[in-house]
Amino acid sequence: MAITIRALDPSYTTLGIALHFLARRAPFSAFRFGDLTQTVDDQIRRGHALFAFDDRRVVGYLGWHLYGLAEAREFARTGRPPPLDRPDGADVAWVMTAAAAAPETLVALVEAGKARNIGRRAMGVRYKKTGRRVVFDQLIAPRRTNAAAPPDGP
Repeated sequence: MAITIRALDPSYTTLGIALHFLARRAPFSAFRFGDLTQTVDDQIRRGHALFAFDDRRVVGYLGWHLYGLAEAREFARTGRPPPLDRPDGADVAWVMTAAAAAPETLVALVEAGKARNIGRRAMGVRYKKTGRRVVFDQLIAPRRTNAAAPPDGP
C-alpha cells in the first residue's frame, strides 16, 4: 500500500491521533505527558506537523518548531527549548518529534518536511545509543532531480 503524507486540520481530534501514535513509540512513550502534549499541540496548531498514512492507519508523525537562528543556537547549546508562547522564527526548522513505523516512512516524512521549509536550516538533537548528544544543522536546499533535461525543440 502507498504511503500518503499530509497535514491535518488543527483540532483536539488531530492532537489525539498524534498522541495515540507517539505514545506507543520510544522515546516518546517515556516522556512526561504534559510536556509531550503541549509540544505536539503547538506543532499542530502552527501547521508544523505532518502525518503519514497507510490507507487510514497512521504510520508516522513529524513535528517541528520555527526558531530564529540565535534562539536555535541557544537551544542547541543549553538543551532548553524557547517558550512555546513566542512567535515563529524564520531561520530554523527545529525537528522536535519524528516517529514512523518503518524507516522508509520516516525518510518520506523528512523529505515532505524539508519541502515545506526550503531555505531554512534544519536543526535538532539526536541521542546516540551510547548516550552521546549530537546536534545536527544543515541547510534545507531544493531537492535535486536526476531527470534529464527535456530536449530543445523538434
